[in-house]
Amino acid sequence: MSTGTKILFALISLLILGVLLLIHASPPPIDWSPSYEQNDTRPFGAKVFYDLIKKGDSIWKDVNRPPYEWIEEAPSQAIYVFVNQYFDSDPEETEKLINWVESGGHLFISAADFSEPLLDSLSIKTKIFPEDFSLTRISQLSLEKPMHLPDSILFEEFNLGVYFKWGDSVQVSTLGKIQSTAAVDTLGAQPNFIQIRKGSGLVTLHAFPEAFSNYFLLDKNNKVYTEQVLGTWDSGQPVFLDQYIKIGKNTNLSPLYLILSNKYLSAAYFTCWILLVLWVVFEGKRRQKAINVIYPPQNKSLEFAKTIASMYLKQPNMTELGHLQIKLFWDYCRTHFLLQMEENKMDGIILLSEKSGVDLELSKATVLKLTELEKRENLGQEDIQHIHQTIEKFKSQQQYGRNLQHAR
Repeated sequence: MSTGTKILFALISLLILGVLLLIHASPPPIDWSPSYEQNDTRPFGAKVFYDLIKKGDSIWKDVNRPPYEWIEEAPSQAIYVFVNQYFDSDPEETEKLINWVESGGHLFISAADFSEPLLDSLSIKTKIFPEDFSLTRISQLSLEKPMHLPDSILFEEFNLGVYFKWGDSVQVSTLGKIQSTAAVDTLGAQPNFIQIRKGSGLVTLHAFPEAFSNYFLLDKNNKVYTEQVLGTWDSGQPVFLDQYIKIGKNTNLSPLYLILSNKYLSAAYFTCWILLVLWVVFEGKRRQKAINVIYPPQNKSLEFAKTIASMYLKQPNMTELGHLQIKLFWDYCRTHFLLQMEENKMDGIILLSEKSGVDLELSKATVLKLTELEKRENLGQEDIQHIHQTIEKFKSQQQYGRNLQHAR
């Protein structure tokens, strides 16, 4: 690689590094998307609002469950607050909320979009100011007596300009209005902050959720508007702040989160873990005592023979030994030739000769000799030797036969 190429490569590397450093050091673009989440510090987050609420004297509590579930346990005398870009509820959930309001609850909703079931139940409709995209809309906010604003609030950032309409038969209290300062506006100020009595309770609808955003509240003049809006709350009632219906909420849909978020599934989940740990602890132990090592049996034939021999030497009984040798031979005939020689020796001589292959004369002599010695009551050492020699001579001439010991 030439020197010029190396210099060019170094300059390109430095240029790329410089661009990366500038990108990293430059502040990120401002995110103007609405979230109204209590920990969101973006312009349209609601960290400032929730911090102010929780620093006050009122009793408050976060609600992280769907309204359909929480309303079953909600106290009848309380304020249920929703602040979001939209409020979505199905007919069943709306019916439960209205029933709760009629029993004495206060439902406060600040949103730019309301569910149709809720609006239908209140006989209310929403409208939007006409938009002229060639002009910048500036919204002017005002409040009705007894609330008071030193001056009207001007909001220059874009908003939908939502307001409410209702029929003459519907009793609605107007608490605040909004007006577009655009040249195309011919409607004038329209109600965007209303209150409706239902049974023993109240439904308060506020169509300007931007009033609870960080961007709005950081202006001291705007803060007065939000404080006046919150003045519609009864300070003696507990405040329940919804954290479930949030446009900027990071929803965790993992199976484990869904299990842990439900108290019954969570209890079952931890119970299974506890049982699993107990099973591992107790099942991992031995079910029985340790098994002793069993060594294979050793061949003790030689020791056994020596022991028997020593017994006969100490107490010589040649007659018994001789009779035992003869019985062992008869047993040998039974296992090898299938002959019961003890029962009928004379008839078995021919069969013994045929099955063993031993000469007939030798077979006959062997059987007769052993039969004769078996009948004697006293046998000597010479007789024992003669019995042994007779049997061994017969076996040495044997040609056939089988061993049936293993077939037993």
